[in-house]
Amino acid sequence: MNRRKQLLGSQRGRLLQRISKFSPWIEGTLVTTKRFCGRKNCACHTGGQKHPVMYVTGKENGKTVSLYIPKQLEAEVKSWVANYKKLKEVVRQISNIQKDIVRLREDR
Repeated sequence: MNRRKQLLGSQRGRLLQRISKFSPWIEGTLVTTKRFCGRKNCACHTGGQKHPVMYVTGKENGKTVSLYIPKQLEAEVKSWVANYKKLKEVVRQISNIQKDIVRLREDR
């Protein structure tokens, strides 16, 4: 069983090293929608098409909130959201390894 614990510890170490590669990240879900812009002379205010916009939505203090993403940051924020999903998966894998270590029922 000690060999199994060492193997699990090595797997955990490799996963922990991967975490730093996922930075930066942002928690949330990307949402695209359309809205009116702030320019009163724009066609969107007189029946024209609304402008596509992106938000990151998530929970804060139990409430769903949306954070507007400026056009120039959209590609960057997409990668941050993707990084967060990868991070969550690695954390889940590490947690499963920790559970396996506990299941070995060995004293430290």
